[in-house]
Amino acid sequence: MKPRQSKKADAKAWGLTGGVASGKSTVAKFFAEEGFVVIDADQIARELSAPGGAAHDEIVQRFGSAESQALREIVFRDARARADLEAILHPKIRAIARRKFEEAGSAPVLYEAALLVETGSYRDFAGLITVSAPREKRIERLLNRPPKVVASSWKMTREMAEKIIDTQISDDEREAVATYVIHNDQGLESLHAQARLIARKIISG
Repeated sequence: MKPRQSKKADAKAWGLTGGVASGKSTVAKFFAEEGFVVIDADQIARELSAPGGAAHDEIVQRFGSAESQALREIVFRDARARADLEAILHPKIRAIARRKFEEAGSAPVLYEAALLVETGSYRDFAGLITVSAPREKRIERLLNRPPKVVASSWKMTREMAEKIIDTQISDDEREAVATYVIHNDQGLESLHAQARLIARKIISG
């Protein structure tokens, strides 16, 4: 598994990406077990969008709601709405992430985000790790995810799951620029082993 070279903006910070339901959050947990400080862009976005968050009022003004499932329904059917939401959130996410990078000190950092390749921001890291998974398995995971809002009647449909996946770039496109590729198609043990191997290679230099 020979890594591709990339432009190094910060030798300790690596990007982690992958399509929706690819398993990248599980991979991030494995990296945390190996000593990486994980910065989760999605978690930052949720905090910004929550009542009292720095983006909440602006999102409500634009969309009528900041509830995550309502927003998902809107933005994955409307590219303009998706661009508007990204314009609200992304600058704030980047500002918080920069502070977290500084707080990490000398520890290795893993920045987990969905759009590192699409935005070109993967170039800002020492390297990029991408998680790839079969389309049908990703659809199955989306359909089986519990709603994030207690007692919510919103339910993921196959049509919506396919739409979400189709709005994103392909695994092939991510793999073309990745330093390392993790294949999530052989179960949790295989996923853990791949993540552990890569984490230790990075730490050892």
